Amino acid sequence: MGRQNHDYANWSAPELRRAESEADRFLTGNQDVIQENLEATVTVLNRLVKSLGASQMTLDERLDCFARIAEAARALEEDAEGFFSLACEPVVARLLTQVETRRR
Repeated sequence: MGRQNHDYANWSAPELRRAESEADRFLTGNQDVIQENLEATVTVLNRLVKSLGASQMTLDERLDCFARIAEAARALEEDAEGFFSLACEPVVARLLTQVETRRR
């Protein structure tokens, strides 16, 4: 999941609350699928890590395994960061807007 990079600074408070609500609705409505995908990636990582213990692996096989571990770990990180950003960016923007309003 890619980052959206919205310019929340120009959004009104109701727009930010709506974005926050939509993010919550999306994450709640898709929590089972999100969990399954993250668990599947963790399962792949576990399997790859365990396979490193095989004494009959060649150097090339071990290097390939490390590359696959890195790829799966990046995918897990990107998914987690994407879901985190989806929900936190409008929340943080709304909080910053409230702080700015109070300063004035």
